[in-house]
Order: sequence, then structure tokens, then C-alpha cells
Amino acid sequence: MNKFFATALTATLALGPTHAAHAGDDTRAIVEAANAAWNQALNSGNPQALAALYTEDAILSPGNGKALVGRAEIEALFRGFVEAGVHNHTLEIIEVGGTDTLIYQVARWSAQGAATADGKTPSFGGVTTSVLEEGQDGAWRARSHVWNAVQ
Repeated sequence: MNKFFATALTATLALGPTHAAHAGDDTRAIVEAANAAWNQALNSGNPQALAALYTEDAILSPGNGKALVGRAEIEALFRGFVEAGVHNHTLEIIEVGGTDTLIYQVARWSAQGAATADGKTPSFGGVTTSVLEEGQDGAWRARSHVWNAVQ
């Protein structure tokens, strides 16, 4: 198991199934708002807005065995997605939990790609895990984000 995945998994498991003390019953609402902002940024084709939803030193692994670190690398990845025509992204929450300043989410994701030459629109999907951190400004941003894709 690579170090990044082990760290993300350990952080997720360490948070346990309890809901955030600070966020209280708002844990799910915080995650839903973060997901809505994420979907809006991708579906409107705005990789800069997507990257702003991550901490400055966030780690993202797009399921290919690589770990991207920081907003610049994350923005470049999403710019490629936007340019490739990825759209109609959705997130369906499976579970949320956390502490006073960290919230985790496990969700199903789905999206569509650009129409192919034969007019078909490919669909993608899988499971994603993210850890959100509350910043000093009160905004919740992704600290860690990992997903897989079902072929």
C-alpha cells in the first residue's frame, strides 16, 4: 500500500463514524454544500474554482497511482478534464463523519464525457473519499481527495 493511500485511509478511519462536534448536525449539510460547489465548478468548466475548493497543500489521487500536491497541480488535472469535455458530474453521499475541524465523506460519483465520433456520450463513475478541513476563515476545503473509476 503506498504511503499516500495509507495516510488517507488512516485519517479517514481515525475520524470514525461520529459526527463532527463543531459542525454537529450540520456535518451532512457542510458536505452537501461542498459537493454542490464542486459539481458547479466542474460542470461550468471552471478548473480555477475547483482548485480553490482544496487547501493550498491538498493531496489528490485520481485513481491512477499518482498523488498530486497543491492547487496548481490539482487545477492542471481539472483543466484537462474540462478540456476533454467532462460534464454532468454528480456526487451521492454514502457516509459522512468527522471531528470539530475535519470531516470525511465517502460518496459515489458519476460524470459524462464528450460525445464520441459515433455520437455516443461515455459515462464514468466510481467511489470517492475526501477529507475536508475547516480553515481559519471558517471555509471547508478538501485536504485529501481520492477516487476510483469503474470501467
